[in-house]
Amino acid sequence: MSSTAVGSNRYHAEVLRLFLKQTPINSGVTATAALVVMAQFVFSDYLSPVGFALSLVWAGLHLGGSLWHYRRWRLSQGKARILTRSRFRRLARRSVWGSGISGALWGASCLFMQDAPPLDQYIVALAVASIMSGSVTTLGALRYAAYAFQTAGMLPWAVFFAVQGGVHWTLAILAAVYWVAMTLSVRRVNATYREAIVARGAQARLSRHLARLREEWLTVASVTDAVALFDAQNRLILWNRAMETLLSAVPSLGMGFEAFLTLAPWQRTPLAEGTIGQWSADFAVGDGRYMQSILAQRGAWRVLCHRDVSALKARELSLDAERARAVRADRAKSTFLATMSHELRTPLNAIMGFSEVIRDGHVSDPRRIANYAGDIHQSAAHLLAIINDILDIARIENAEIVLHRAPIPMAELVAETARISSGQARRLGVTVHARGGDDWPLIIGDRTRLAQAICNFLSNAVKVSQSGQIVQMTARISEEGRYLLTVRDTGPGIPPERLPDLFRPFATFDDRDAYRAAGERGTGLGLAITKDLLDAHGIAISIETQVGTGTSVTLDFTPCIELPRDAEPGDL
Repeated sequence: MSSTAVGSNRYHAEVLRLFLKQTPINSGVTATAALVVMAQFVFSDYLSPVGFALSLVWAGLHLGGSLWHYRRWRLSQGKARILTRSRFRRLARRSVWGSGISGALWGASCLFMQDAPPLDQYIVALAVASIMSGSVTTLGALRYAAYAFQTAGMLPWAVFFAVQGGVHWTLAILAAVYWVAMTLSVRRVNATYREAIVARGAQARLSRHLARLREEWLTVASVTDAVALFDAQNRLILWNRAMETLLSAVPSLGMGFEAFLTLAPWQRTPLAEGTIGQWSADFAVGDGRYMQSILAQRGAWRVLCHRDVSALKARELSLDAERARAVRADRAKSTFLATMSHELRTPLNAIMGFSEVIRDGHVSDPRRIANYAGDIHQSAAHLLAIINDILDIARIENAEIVLHRAPIPMAELVAETARISSGQARRLGVTVHARGGDDWPLIIGDRTRLAQAICNFLSNAVKVSQSGQIVQMTARISEEGRYLLTVRDTGPGIPPERLPDLFRPFATFDDRDAYRAAGERGTGLGLAITKDLLDAHGIAISIETQVGTGTSVTLDFTPCIELPRDAEPGDL
């Protein structure tokens, strides 16, 4: 059973242990007293030969019983047997019978004192009374054994003195009173034993409880989580060092739950939303950390735990970002396949169609054949441009593109890119005005790649311009001393929601008004390549646009300026 209470197996085991603990004392005292009384018989002359023989048998029974009990006690030492109710009753019944037989032997000693002088009778009676008195403590754990021993030992002597009559009536009454007193004493001693056993069980339970509390406290004190415990009155009764470190304050014992929350204001927000019972929530502290608060309530007791989950939260956010990138990559792959299948199929269909017409001789007019051949060449050039763009993107992403840096006069670069774009501009009826760059120092960069990037911006500006409109390209030095190249058109402008996708691969406008014809629409790779090339040079891009008014793209060449303004290319 879990508690040492009257009626429990543990209580019975303790009673039996105390009873058996007195066995060596009982056996020794009984044997010694029997030998003393036997010596009294030996040195007396009032016993007949038969009486003397019976007294020897009486003493032998005492000595044999004492030795038998002592031997049983020695054999039981070191044996841990489970004590059940039935076994306890069996052992208790055996003890009652053994105590009764031993008491009967002491009571039978009066039979040998019939012819003894009164003084000898008084001496033996006094010895028996002493034995009876000792039984109060030695047999008190099992009171029925003590009752049996005293009753069987004292009542025969009371009867013995009563039968003799005369002055012996006083001894008979004293023997009866003594028996009653011893009986009451046994009850009191037995109650004391019982209280001691119950108190010892309570003390053992308290010791185990304190040991368990100590283990739990050591566990709470050693954890890295901040823990605080509140009792049924919402008073703080326990916290660990981690809580003090987290709060940067030392709580006071007995402070209320609400007062405890004021030690760290960030506790209030999540806990105010909590419900009674088991509750937890993650929230940001405000200094970049993420905390997980757990409020467990069992009955009226509360346990508050704060756990730093910043690392887990950072990993979670990183996984979310990786997942988003993976989704975007998968979407980009699908977009790439769809776009390339369309972009490559269109010029290939034109090449195959016109070449089949020429091959099968469906036309004989040399001028029509020349026109078809021109269309085939134009489609092949468009196809080659697409393939070159794809290769450029692949080389840039794999860091395989190499920039051949050299000093470049900005005025020459402006004139060169304007000249390259002039053919497309004349075909669409658009004018390109380019100026500036003469007052610039030399810039360091890959001339071919820079011209490719600037031409791409010029080409887009020309495409979105209407016939008769002007595209301006200006190289200037700002008041802050920055070297800026601006390409400005008066086209339809770029919708604000499309700006984030402007430099994303395959991002194209579907607005038909923004382009001259479907053939003027690009693959969406040009600006992506342009941004990568400019990033490799350290050139920043800024865009100003307004729908219906036009777009202005500004390139900041300041990071490429590495020479004094009066230096010449030959000085390098």
